[in-house]
Amino acid sequence: MVNLMVGIAIGLSVLSAATFWVNFQWQHSKQILQSSRAQQEGSVLMNTLVHDLRRAHFHSSSLVNNGTQDAHCPSQFCGAPEDFDVSAQQLLFSLDRNENGIKENNECSGFRFYAHQIQIKTACKPVVWTALTKLQPGEILAFEIQLQCDPASLSQVVNLNMAIRSQVTSDRTAIAWQRQVRLRNASTRARHLGLPCQNPGT
Repeated sequence: MVNLMVGIAIGLSVLSAATFWVNFQWQHSKQILQSSRAQQEGSVLMNTLVHDLRRAHFHSSSLVNNGTQDAHCPSQFCGAPEDFDVSAQQLLFSLDRNENGIKENNECSGFRFYAHQIQIKTACKPVVWTALTKLQPGEILAFEIQLQCDPASLSQVVNLNMAIRSQVTSDRTAIAWQRQVRLRNASTRARHLGLPCQNPGT
């Protein structure tokens, strides 16, 4: 009888240890999967931002006069804050999607950081912002934007630095992505709207 009780106790101990180990392995695998998913989502998000920003301020070569005599702003896609404006956590830009030279309501775009999400602007008036990120389980911690150019040189190529930090609920370590985008279509006037550029030489 004593041997039976000892055997049962040892068996229960082994079963308990095995259960703990299986649960530990399951939790660990779950964390790895969540972290891997967050990495993939962040990479896809950054690629989406870069793809859209490379077209920022694009307009057709068949320009439609915007009603002004401003030589620096020959189209409807420059001159207004909605055409190109940068702040620390928001970027606005316009682009001629159908290449007809006329700014239509769906040709105002941009990105901003709001309520732990990165949102995309999808309309001019009324302004419409739509969530671009739904990180589950987790959240976007920061979205930072910085223009990099030489304000003293109007012909200087303008780059845009972007940084995103996110964190998965089960992980204490934040994940960071950083990319630089060359704004090929930014006009001379548009480059200097919003915050001053950061001189790459400083």
